[in-house]
This record gives sequence, C-alpha cells and structure tokens, in this order.
Amino acid sequence: MDQLEFVLTHFGASREYLDDGYYRVQDFGDGSYELEFSTAGYCSTFDSHPAIKFRIDAETKAMTFLLYRDMVVSPIKFFKPESEADITFVQGRFDQLLAKFHQVKQAT
Repeated sequence: MDQLEFVLTHFGASREYLDDGYYRVQDFGDGSYELEFSTAGYCSTFDSHPAIKFRIDAETKAMTFLLYRDMVVSPIKFFKPESEADITFVQGRFDQLLAKFHQVKQAT
C-alpha cells in the first residue's frame, strides 16, 4: 500500500491529536480530499499548518491541487495553486505532509 492509500485509509474527518498536533483527512466524496495538520489556536480554534485540498482522477489517478492554506506562517498563505511555481511549492509541501501523516500513524 502506498503512502497516500495508507493515509486516506487510516485517518478520518475528525481531528486526531498525535505527537505534535492535530491530523485530519476529509473526503468530499467526489475524488477530492484535504490533508490538514493543525495546531491549537485561540479560543478552541485550530490553525491549519498546512492544509492541502486535492483531487484524484478516478481513471488516470492524476492528482490536481485545488487549495493550499497555512494559517501559522507569516504572512498567511491561502491560495489556489495555478502557476508552475505555486504547483511546485504545493507539491513539495504535500510530499512533506504526506510523509508526516504516514510516519506519525505508523509510530502509534
């Protein structure tokens, strides 16, 4: 099972505190998902650090990034990746986030 399948299978829509923060995978039911690592914010809120929404094409298995947000960095990053530079940036952060999810779940 590859890392993405493992993560999509072992995390759900409820935030789960593991090791260093809150982990969540939302399935929007149309091939779209969101991986979110968050930290505790003020007044019982959660700050994405980061959250990446993406779609997987059912036939080709190609991934398209739909949204990136990181509410902890300064300045805040919240954008739809459209340029090559944005897509490259989000792909790198996605790879890091996916590895983080995989690693923390295997350690439990």
